[in-house]
Amino acid sequence: MIKALVIVPYEGLYEMMKDIQQEVEDFQFDIELGNLYEGVAIAKEAENNGYHVIISRGGTASLIQEAVSIPVIDIQVSGYDVLRIITLVKGFSRKAAIVGFSNITQGAGTICKILDLDIKTLTITKDTEVKEILTNLKKHGYEVIIGDVVTVQTAKQLGLTGVLITSGKEAIMDALEEAKRSYRIFSQLQQDVSLFQSILDCNEQPIGVFNKEEKLVYGNERFNHEFHWMIVENSNDIKKLIQETAFTKEKQTRAVHINQSIWNIAACPQDGAIALFFEKNLSNQSVVQVGEREAKNAIEFRTSTSYVSLSGKSESIQKVLKQIDQYSVSDEAVWISGEKGNGKELAAHAIYVKRNNLYDPFIVLHSDLLRAGQLKDFMVEDFFQKYANGVIYVKNIDHLSADIQKELYHIVQNDHHKKIKWLVSSEDNMEEKVKSGIFDCELYQTLGQQKIYIPPLRERREDIEDLIHVFISDLHPKYGNGVVGIRPDALANLASYDWPSNVEQLKQVIEQLFKQTSSYYIEMEDVAAVLAQCEQPEKRAEALTSIDLNGTLEEIEKQVITKVLEEEGLNQSKAAKRLGINRSTLWRKLK
Repeated sequence: MIKALVIVPYEGLYEMMKDIQQEVEDFQFDIELGNLYEGVAIAKEAENNGYHVIISRGGTASLIQEAVSIPVIDIQVSGYDVLRIITLVKGFSRKAAIVGFSNITQGAGTICKILDLDIKTLTITKDTEVKEILTNLKKHGYEVIIGDVVTVQTAKQLGLTGVLITSGKEAIMDALEEAKRSYRIFSQLQQDVSLFQSILDCNEQPIGVFNKEEKLVYGNERFNHEFHWMIVENSNDIKKLIQETAFTKEKQTRAVHINQSIWNIAACPQDGAIALFFEKNLSNQSVVQVGEREAKNAIEFRTSTSYVSLSGKSESIQKVLKQIDQYSVSDEAVWISGEKGNGKELAAHAIYVKRNNLYDPFIVLHSDLLRAGQLKDFMVEDFFQKYANGVIYVKNIDHLSADIQKELYHIVQNDHHKKIKWLVSSEDNMEEKVKSGIFDCELYQTLGQQKIYIPPLRERREDIEDLIHVFISDLHPKYGNGVVGIRPDALANLASYDWPSNVEQLKQVIEQLFKQTSSYYIEMEDVAAVLAQCEQPEKRAEALTSIDLNGTLEEIEKQVITKVLEEEGLNQSKAAKRLGINRSTLWRKLK
């Protein structure tokens, strides 16, 4: 029986390997999710645990081959795999290029020539070349990048659309046959190796070990549960901590923001590596309870890889993209408005990507979670000064209470914090809210010098086709099925729908269709069924579910008045009548 470890770089391949696991004989294999150096760390540990062979893919397989002494089998990209993705990309209206190692580009380039497709093909020899190549392609108008996981991740960091070439069952079965052949040869020479990890700790404390190049080489179970390796590796604070520890060869400690929390980290030099011991700091967390859900932080550190790029060929979205380019040349505040779900945060992140080093933080302040006094606490902690090199995005700023609006205006106006780069978002009726006194006029004028308005999806239906192809390409790594496109009549049905929740709703519908479709194309009958569910009347939420009852009586009263005023379309006469007070009393209570 061959004991094999399969290290896959994306979730879809993980699911496919689980299905194949039930079909093959002569193999006892485990499956792990890991890409590039994360995969290397997994492979090094696996070598000491008695595995006979490791199976991986692309650049991850190449790196593992250099790090372990047991056979490493590469799941080759087959012609079927390339053909599936090229068929998908044909639906895009933008310039596309294939970038990857030779195992991808050789076959892909040949297929493109045979099919007479105008898709540029570039071969890399190491992953460090990717960023420079993609940056150059972006300058020449390329917007869609096809490749392996490292290529797709870098493309998204640069604001491009990344399309992953996923592996089909044919390629996996070929790799398993190659694993059998390699095992028969290697098993005659293989010797038992039994080395134990010296840094294993039985407690629940997250532990990560880094080399002097700030790359993660080991993380214990708690570390992998708490963090994604890329978030930790890309943290400037952690990089500096590792550098200082390596230089002084002495223990260092520091408080660092990771994953929406503050962690106290002790760094200890150990035999040419740096071991980091993490302990969560619970004293300064801006946490609130929301119903019966888990506690959420009002402040959140976002990673660049969690976003897709804005997409569309309509005149209105092209105007938005031009404004993003225009406003990205300076660090002035930008106010992004529009209906819920139409990509305001994507626009904010696009400005961040164009303005900043990707190691600088993209910090989200959730206006609906902020409570009175929290911004003052951040000022006491010098939070805004500490992260002045990053971008602070105030999400749904129109949800701030009047008191917090004043706190924020004070921070914005404070000379000590002039370096802060502000991005804010709101609904598109801010002038009315300012006029009615719901929103602070001075704060609006200060942050609203540069404005971007994103129209609802129903007003730019020509973008729907392009968005659908973006979502399908983004879902391949997650689910790994064979969907490559959508039938014309199904597309027409989606394009005619009004999308009350905008792009976010379209994305959810496409994901539902993607998961339930068993063929290569999304069919009309599936679309009709899903849209019928969307059109079913939903139960109306209770009017005051958003009222926070933890404040003072005066604060609760102000929340109720604001809620009624919003429901009456900001008509003060109607709101006063409904509340049983006169307009002057209404105005006084809003001050």
